Amino acid sequence: MSTGDRKGQSTEIMDINNKFHFESWTGNKEAMRVSAEGEKSRVENLLLHEHTLEIDVNCNKFARLVCTPQNLEELVIGRLFTSGIISGTDDINRIFICGQGNIADVTLGSDVQLVNELETEKSCCSANHQFMQSTSEKRKEIPVRVEPEPEVVFRLAAFFKKDSALHSKTNGTHSAYLMTEDGSVTGFEDISRHNALDKAVGSMLMGEHNPAKCVLFTTGRVPVDMVEKAIASGIPVLVSKSVPTIEAVELAHTAGLCLIGKAWPDSYERY
Repeated sequence: MSTGDRKGQSTEIMDINNKFHFESWTGNKEAMRVSAEGEKSRVENLLLHEHTLEIDVNCNKFARLVCTPQNLEELVIGRLFTSGIISGTDDINRIFICGQGNIADVTLGSDVQLVNELETEKSCCSANHQFMQSTSEKRKEIPVRVEPEPEVVFRLAAFFKKDSALHSKTNGTHSAYLMTEDGSVTGFEDISRHNALDKAVGSMLMGEHNPAKCVLFTTGRVPVDMVEKAIASGIPVLVSKSVPTIEAVELAHTAGLCLIGKAWPDSYERY
């Protein structure tokens, strides 16, 4: 699928009209640094902006996300997909993002039903709220059980070690990396690890990549809700530089997801 200049342009499958142009994701704030020896000094830190995005689906309020204001199109599509609202981009007729970037108005070809009132998802919460449901069910099992070659995991770990653009400046983001079937790797950042993963999944869908041939890497810890996102994406391998919970390992095993933790350039652990 050719997306071209997605700012105000259409894709072949869905119309994306993004009016949002954010000039800066960071700003400087002064702080007082106190050392263990009692020395005090003023420093200036580069900090991230928190951005609020409300996603409306077929004129119903779906979710309000606290996010980093970049890759909003990927975030919207990925969140709808991992929440089970859509089964693919074919379900989306139009996405309109307003000039302030605070509202994403999504029009689907199929009906969805509001099951709860809109709530705000915090930037780093463990709970992954879902406010709507559709006739399409979440994937409960990975269709193809896959274990990647060690060099794939080490390559992703090496990408993480290089550090991402915003994190290297602010130390304030999580990252998610998507490796596609041709071996290319694309990174996404956000203050929320959930959002970063959704951005990677949204990119996969917009690029029409085969989920069964992709690998996900997250820099965050892996509780159950992160495993649920990976399962819902259809991607058979989730790699993390951090560790999962017992419940996450058990869910991954049941669903056929290959879960890898403590992934560094020289070693990793497969659960």
